[in-house]
Amino acid sequence: MAISSSPSDYTKTVNGVNYSSGFGYYTDIYAVADLLQIPDFSASTNPTAEQVGAIIKRVEGTVDDKAKRSYRPIIYKNEVHDFEISRPPVKAYYGGYLGFVQLTTMKVTKIISLRIWQGDSYKEIASAHASIKLLDNFRDIYQIKLQLPDSGATFTLVADTASIGVNEFDVSLGKKTAAKEIEYCVNEVFPSQTSQFTGATQPKSISGDSPNTTKNISDFFYAYSDDDDSTKIQISSLLMGEDGSDCNIIISTQQTCTTTNASVNLTVADSSKLVVGMVVTGTGIDSNTTISSITDSTTVVLSKIATADGTDETLTFTATNLSIPTIATVEQFTDKQDMKRLGSFWAIGDEGKLFFLRDYPYHTNNSIIVTYVAGDARVPAAIHEATTKLVAAEILRHDDQTILIAETGANISTKEKYDILRKEAMDILTGASDMVFLID
Repeated sequence: MAISSSPSDYTKTVNGVNYSSGFGYYTDIYAVADLLQIPDFSASTNPTAEQVGAIIKRVEGTVDDKAKRSYRPIIYKNEVHDFEISRPPVKAYYGGYLGFVQLTTMKVTKIISLRIWQGDSYKEIASAHASIKLLDNFRDIYQIKLQLPDSGATFTLVADTASIGVNEFDVSLGKKTAAKEIEYCVNEVFPSQTSQFTGATQPKSISGDSPNTTKNISDFFYAYSDDDDSTKIQISSLLMGEDGSDCNIIISTQQTCTTTNASVNLTVADSSKLVVGMVVTGTGIDSNTTISSITDSTTVVLSKIATADGTDETLTFTATNLSIPTIATVEQFTDKQDMKRLGSFWAIGDEGKLFFLRDYPYHTNNSIIVTYVAGDARVPAAIHEATTKLVAAEILRHDDQTILIAETGANISTKEKYDILRKEAMDILTGASDMVFLID
């Protein structure tokens, strides 16, 4: 029987999760200090609160590995499964499934991507998805923005060719490299496959535009390379169900232009890289001006007259959910998911089971590729205790008398304390771990 909550569960403090301040998902600096019977950690202690936070972050990964499940949200990427039909089609409807797969992790909270093999390609049937395919003139991209529904927070990825920052993607090398860089930006991870070319030394990091700066892009979106085309980036919304279908993709490009006061005609460098409906901004252009039509290779017609003369003015052209000829093909966010008992597929998240009914993969090997978020909603007291003891043990292991560890009446040595804490923690995790039995 699944437990929804318990009075003994560990609940995060008002500080939330902030490893740099010493607050994790499973424990915090206060609980560790209490166990060691020492004053609270701070910026002036040795170790500092930030250093203890780093230990907490590392230990929580150890706890996840040992317990065979996570008590914090973790993305499991591109898990491959075979598919076998386990019910005759005549009975599938009434049974609710034609066949099912068992994911390797339980407590699934979100199916990010579910690709099923259809004989010649994979079909995406989960979540709200969008895509960006880079074309020959991809280097003319100025910015890519992902926007939450209802004109919500906007996250900006900036194109650059040198000294690539943590919020930028490199467009100097090629389409496939640029596509991979965009994927890293959305997922806010270290660009491991491109860093040797770009010189990157830090993970990507993109926070929301002002005033929504408290959330980051990876809190809301996940990106991955298309199975058949590595110049195409698939982007999935992490919002609940179909809510992400109201998100937006906004791509901007810049050109040198000539404006004529009181005229709707605008001379551009290359109109083949523009599309009707783009918003035009810059010197001499009134607000809310768009491209009404394209006359020839160097002339476009604006929805409003220019307000000043200007030569060699750099104007910005922005398209929302629109493909830009020769630069990028955009598929806007669309709800692809029919997840219900008599829909395309459905899930028992706590057990990590996926059932297929209307849309199902070919009966063959490697016919399912799934990416999902899993993590228990509660942190049991046992996990909190084990994590706290492992963190305390790590601090003891590095103790060189820079912190004062309280002595016990039995005068237990530091090494003995370390051994006791670690053994007790591991014993707890052994009892709390999930076991999977495979029956042939």
